[in-house]
Amino acid sequence: MEGAQVILLAQKDSSFVKGTASDNNGDFVFRQIAPGRYFVQISMLGYKKEFRNTVVEDGKSVVLSPVYMEVEAQNLKAIVVTAKRPSIEIMADKTVVNIESYTLSSGNSALSVMQSLPGVIVGNDGSFSLNGKAGTKILIDGKTYYLGGTELINYLKSTPASALDKVELITNPSAKYEASGNSGIINIRTKKSKMMGFNMTLNSSFEQGDYGRFNNNVSFNHRNGKINIFGMYGYYTGHDFVDLKVIRKMNSSFSPSYTTFDQNSFRKRADDNQYFKAGIQYYLSDMTTFELSVNGYSAKRSENGTINSAFYKSVLKNDSTLNSFTRNYEHRNNFSSSLNMLHKFNNNGKELSFSLDYLRYSLDEDQMHNDKFAGQNGLIRDKYLKGLNNGIINMYSGMVDVTYPVSEKLSFDAGFKSALVDIDNASAYQNKAETNWAPDYKLSCNFLYRENINAAYISAKYSFKKLRLEAGIRLENTNVKGHKLANRLQNDSLFTQSYINIFPTVMLGYSINSMNSFNFSYGRRINRPNYKDLNPFTYIFDDYTYELGNTALKPQLSDNFNISYILKNNYNFGLFYSTTQNVIVKSYIIDGNKDRVYVMPTNMASYKSYGLRVGVGDISFVNFLHSAINANLVRNNYNWDLNDFCNKNRKTTFMFSMNNSIILPKDWTASISGFYNDKMAYGQMIVSSMWRLSAGIQKKFLNGNATLGIYLNDIFNSYREKGSGTFNGTWASSTDKTDRCLIGISFSYRFKKGYMSKEYKRKSESFDSKRINL
Repeated sequence: MEGAQVILLAQKDSSFVKGTASDNNGDFVFRQIAPGRYFVQISMLGYKKEFRNTVVEDGKSVVLSPVYMEVEAQNLKAIVVTAKRPSIEIMADKTVVNIESYTLSSGNSALSVMQSLPGVIVGNDGSFSLNGKAGTKILIDGKTYYLGGTELINYLKSTPASALDKVELITNPSAKYEASGNSGIINIRTKKSKMMGFNMTLNSSFEQGDYGRFNNNVSFNHRNGKINIFGMYGYYTGHDFVDLKVIRKMNSSFSPSYTTFDQNSFRKRADDNQYFKAGIQYYLSDMTTFELSVNGYSAKRSENGTINSAFYKSVLKNDSTLNSFTRNYEHRNNFSSSLNMLHKFNNNGKELSFSLDYLRYSLDEDQMHNDKFAGQNGLIRDKYLKGLNNGIINMYSGMVDVTYPVSEKLSFDAGFKSALVDIDNASAYQNKAETNWAPDYKLSCNFLYRENINAAYISAKYSFKKLRLEAGIRLENTNVKGHKLANRLQNDSLFTQSYINIFPTVMLGYSINSMNSFNFSYGRRINRPNYKDLNPFTYIFDDYTYELGNTALKPQLSDNFNISYILKNNYNFGLFYSTTQNVIVKSYIIDGNKDRVYVMPTNMASYKSYGLRVGVGDISFVNFLHSAINANLVRNNYNWDLNDFCNKNRKTTFMFSMNNSIILPKDWTASISGFYNDKMAYGQMIVSSMWRLSAGIQKKFLNGNATLGIYLNDIFNSYREKGSGTFNGTWASSTDKTDRCLIGISFSYRFKKGYMSKEYKRKSESFDSKRINL
């Protein structure tokens, strides 16, 4: 229970000694207490007072058993709450976004929430960037949810925003976290029930843009004595689209008579997703808890699309056209299980935790493709191609963490983790010759991959007067083996890698007083290639656009520095600098003989990012309006070598976002939010400026247990992903649009019966989700 009043009284005369309040976990601490006998009095409006007797001995800590608050029998009159959690809380190492205060205008899905967070950009391909830097790792409740790319987007679409409690934007992760994530970590915290007895939450929403989407979710938990059973089931169904326009001007640097390639693509998607979670917690004692949980996810997607392309010599004459039709069907399954244990020793803060995790992920994809190429005199070529892709990922992970406080000023954390990944992927393409289908061995492939990562870390926290220091080091050993099997046209190939990386982290803080503090941090991070990028498969959009994997990819390493000034835990002024080697970005390689573009991930030479960051968590000029503001000025510098030339892509970008919460009478609340991002350098491309404005209103009723909301997302239909660049003498631009301009209605109802209890907290993470995508 958060906000309970706790008073320490001397037993001999009941005189007041100290007072405090419980935090959001129900914890409270009294420090520097003289030896003696005491009463601890706990009270909160609507609950009976609780008392505990305790004896404090010299030099020893006292840990009370959990205190359970019983509801006061007498009826209370209506209570008017005049304060609320700020939408954004600013800290030295992270920014915390409280969802209930933030997301009225964001839409009813977790994906809409993520798209509206300050400094966060979510790409249509499932990539995340934070404060203008790509390579952000996503955690769910401190653990990786084993999803990436398309899977992560589908999961966030299916999760209602009302199921989220807060989102932590961690720019300076400690050594305790995995070293992956170039720009930091986004940790999504879901709501956890702290009720004894039974409680259940129902969520339902409908959105209408160009197409409609339904999202339904039910979650529950029942705790009685030492056992807590919890579960969740969700179902999402709906349609979406991708509208892509690409223009290429080929050989424009070498000849006055160049070819213009004008491509218009429209793909309609139908999604049918189901996901579930179930588990049991067993409270062996007040100090030891076990948890066993399983998660499941099944996503079916059908996609039908057309690509109409026209070719021009110079800019006047239409020489030829290409009309393509694609039909894709995907079925993705994700199942994981986890066993966790947390034991608290009989002194303040000393803890041991371990977890064992298993994941099985599978993909089955059926693709049919038809290209009709026509010249001035009619049809030249009618080409049919179909592909069957399937893959299986098995992952195993085990880890142990220890927290050991030496004193109130000094504490240590240490841990070990080992993870094993085993992948088997196959891609089989066939070409149609008249009425028969023949295997295409040039495009077909079978790829086996195994990866083992072993890690150990130790970190220490020390405080002395106004100075705070946290330092740690993480050691990770990676062993990789990849095997591309031979067929009639391709040779057998095998590669192995083994390397060790050391990741130091340092955070130093100095508090002038309770209102002002200066902070410095340094951390080394790594981004390993995701498994889809490593697969040597070919995905065909049309005869002139191929997407490939790259088995030669290397991990990218970055060094990150941050200096910040924090005022009242509400205002943040910071400078940051980051340098990355072997940066992984999507590159565009032109085949001049076939006028074909190969899109594939490559390691660029280097990437540097630096700039200024300003944030205001909560500012209010009138009582009914609260605003959160975030602004960044970012300079991105990319350098790479191509055809014996050093190429550069540099741009300074201004990023601004604002979220306004409006408190209205009779339990009505409203919100208006928006963001603007200036042009940005990203790999070989210059990404055009983008902006969006959204609004929402909601009403609570039935004693606050039910919520009805209406929201408008991307009101002016302004959000577009646009980019342009020059590659090998070919200039290209693209405009990518999805169904984000919509109106939605959502309903949430919570049934609860019981009294508050303290929630068991898992402490570990297992797999690197952003890499799992075949």
